[in-house]
Amino acid sequence: MSVSVLLAGVIALAAGVRIWGLGFGLPHSQARPDETQIIDVTLYFLKGDFKPPFYDYPWLYMWVLTGLYLVYYVCGLVTGSFQSLADFVASWPINWQPFFLISRALSAAAGVATVAVVYRLARKLWDEQTGLVAALFMALAFMHARDSHFGTTDVMMTLLIVSSVSVLITAHLSGKRSLFALAGLLGGFATATKYNGAFLAAPFVVSQLLHAYASPGRRLAALLDARLAWFGVPFALALATGIPFVFTDADRFWGAMQALAHSMRVGQGSMNPENGWVHHFTHSLRYGLTLPLLFAGLAGAVALAVREPIRAALLFAFPIVYFGVAGSFGNLFFRYMIPVVPFFVVAAAWLVTTTIRRLTPSGLAIGAVAGILVLPSAINLIEFDRIARATDNRVIVAEWFSRHVKPGESVLQSGSIYGYAQIDNRIWSVWTWDRFRKAFIVQNRRTEGRPDWILLQESPLPSLTQDIVIEFLKEDYEFVRDFTAYTPGQSRVYDLQDAFFIPFTGFSGVTRPGPNFTLYRRSSTSLKDEGRIGP
Repeated sequence: MSVSVLLAGVIALAAGVRIWGLGFGLPHSQARPDETQIIDVTLYFLKGDFKPPFYDYPWLYMWVLTGLYLVYYVCGLVTGSFQSLADFVASWPINWQPFFLISRALSAAAGVATVAVVYRLARKLWDEQTGLVAALFMALAFMHARDSHFGTTDVMMTLLIVSSVSVLITAHLSGKRSLFALAGLLGGFATATKYNGAFLAAPFVVSQLLHAYASPGRRLAALLDARLAWFGVPFALALATGIPFVFTDADRFWGAMQALAHSMRVGQGSMNPENGWVHHFTHSLRYGLTLPLLFAGLAGAVALAVREPIRAALLFAFPIVYFGVAGSFGNLFFRYMIPVVPFFVVAAAWLVTTTIRRLTPSGLAIGAVAGILVLPSAINLIEFDRIARATDNRVIVAEWFSRHVKPGESVLQSGSIYGYAQIDNRIWSVWTWDRFRKAFIVQNRRTEGRPDWILLQESPLPSLTQDIVIEFLKEDYEFVRDFTAYTPGQSRVYDLQDAFFIPFTGFSGVTRPGPNFTLYRRSSTSLKDEGRIGP
């Protein structure tokens, strides 16, 4: 079978596992909370306002997403779904599913493209077989495929990072200045997608040091030669596309950066692991790659450093520096390790092909070993997509309310706000707990008495039911029903710092995304005492 056919099959596989379950959570808009922050910025753009108050991410992803939304708008204009751009923007609160799906499709497409770039990188460094194995590992790498479902910046940034490193290595080995410019451009776009891309300076510095070392008698001149400009100028220009607010709204930008730096340093308080570097190895990478790929990647990286030190230095400069910095943060989300995944799978692919060739020239043997190594990750992906495709438990609760609860009745939700069902406060009186005022709030006003309904939330993620709610339930509430998303008591691993309700491992007993809920209603005796129902 030809290489092109095999590669097409791997890319189709990558697309399948990233598209399957792409509608997870909908129509619940907070299934992945970061998605709404990104969409909010694009809505500002579509309204003609280019000063949205959100600078935690650069704006390149939002620019691209805005362009896709405009394509959607034009299609709707032709079909009569929209009468004007204002009409299109106004559809967001009413029919928000397409906005999420377009953003998620963009991320999924970036994830699939990364598989092709990883193939190119490994093929250029070694050969087609290694490229195919690397592509297979990338296609089924659990954390990367999982996060390719989310309309967030991580996967697009990773695509641009690995593209930049791939071109930079080719530029270093060939000496072509135009390739240094392309590597810089891609690196600038990566940083314009998410600030983490700035660590792409590391492989370029390594390239310059190697270049200087190979130029005895003129090392300082080689270190500071024109390649700095060929890489640096396109990098800066590309970066500027994502951070125009540095020039137009500098004060607010620097304020946002200070707040972001504080958040990164302080982290999640009691949820902070003791050692970030150990945590990323024992949790983020262990469950994000699964142990066979993680160990193969580590062993391959060490072996490459011994056998091909120059290529290894160029290939691993970014992930080493990035990992060193990321592990020092207080925020230690699993997803912070997504940018290092391509480098692990390339190292693992090189180890597999090199080792098996010493035993047998059979390509089938290489494919069989590669399949065994990636199988645990593939199984986790199938399980994840199975759960993601099921109706979110928060949607089931909201639909039950629309059928069984009278308009105007009051409901209190306990636990994390990220686990709340979206119960429309225009129809029902929704109580929320204000931890600063130590009071229940309805539409930003204090409320007294007791709610008609109490919805208790149970989840492996951090969640707390206030003591006053527990006291309420002791007296005059009756159990109505349970809404079950998972079976408690089994060993599961979640990213406790993140607000996503599907585990990284331990999928058995999980039937749908979301927390478990238990619903209670004021007892008839209590309502009679208040005169709200007849005797």
